[in-house]
Amino acid sequence: MAVSNDSKIFGSPKEPLFNQKASGLSSELLEDALHVLAESNEKSKLRPTDGRGIFKTGALAEYVFLLCEHLELSNETRYLAVELFDRFMVKHISQLYEHVMNSDKYVNKEDGWATVESRIQRQMTLRMASCVQLASKLCSHYKIACVSRLRRFLRCLGLRYAEDALSKSELRILETLDFSVAIPSPLTYVEMILEVLGHNTKTCSVKLLHGTSLLVLDMVYLNFDSVYGQIAQHMMGLMQRCHGTPLVTSTACAPVNMSTLRSDFMLLAVIVTSTAAVLVDAETSMKVSCVCHVYLWIRLAVCCICTAMLLDTVVTMAHEAWNNGNLSGQGYMAMIF
Repeated sequence: MAVSNDSKIFGSPKEPLFNQKASGLSSELLEDALHVLAESNEKSKLRPTDGRGIFKTGALAEYVFLLCEHLELSNETRYLAVELFDRFMVKHISQLYEHVMNSDKYVNKEDGWATVESRIQRQMTLRMASCVQLASKLCSHYKIACVSRLRRFLRCLGLRYAEDALSKSELRILETLDFSVAIPSPLTYVEMILEVLGHNTKTCSVKLLHGTSLLVLDMVYLNFDSVYGQIAQHMMGLMQRCHGTPLVTSTACAPVNMSTLRSDFMLLAVIVTSTAAVLVDAETSMKVSCVCHVYLWIRLAVCCICTAMLLDTVVTMAHEAWNNGNLSGQGYMAMIF
């Protein structure tokens, strides 16, 4: 199919172009890139913030996804926006709480915090919009969420903010996060694994795996607490079995740190990609696990157990949505079955 000149100049592909012979990385550079990403993930796990993941669960993630869909933004933008919003809200609330507790302005600390908390809730939609705006700029996509577009969107919701207020909100997020906003999202890890998989397995349908991985990743965010609760439970059981201790009476292993687990994007990407591979081609799933085992030292048992759990969650969700009439035959069910 011919591509118009306008598309060549201004268009961005809907999905990444994997394994390009002319412009792709060599095997050595690809392996180095994967290790760099893995090291970045390990550093993030070493300094987790208590409460990480609270503000990217269920309805909050869905709201950000719908906003990005309304503005026709890229997939990378919506996942990055959710991560920025979660990191900002955790740090923002912590700073405000510390201010209220240490300030002489609030004689009654409980009433003072209630007032601040109410203001935080009223500004929640504004903060989400600002995170989407930041993410759209960071993703270098030709469609960005400019101030005027966000202002029109907020006005439709009955929220009338001046352009100056939107700019100040964006600056507040940057300052709160110490301008450290150029972070990889879970999709970055998923696409890196798919690039390595496509490079090592020529018969693998990477494009189909990418589309399915996006659907699975969406389901993880929409059921964040449930999925991560099950992942923690399965990992705890695996750790206890490794110590040779019965599951019920074990005291040999410390509980899984949820903040650290939620910060492990590489593990999430492995589980998501493996689940997508099972849905598309069961043989590919083991190849994904082997790639992660060889290059990332992730145990095959962890991949297999968590993949089976997430696969069950995905199928259950799809059946429920189908029975409730929320999905058409061309939606998730078509991808799964």
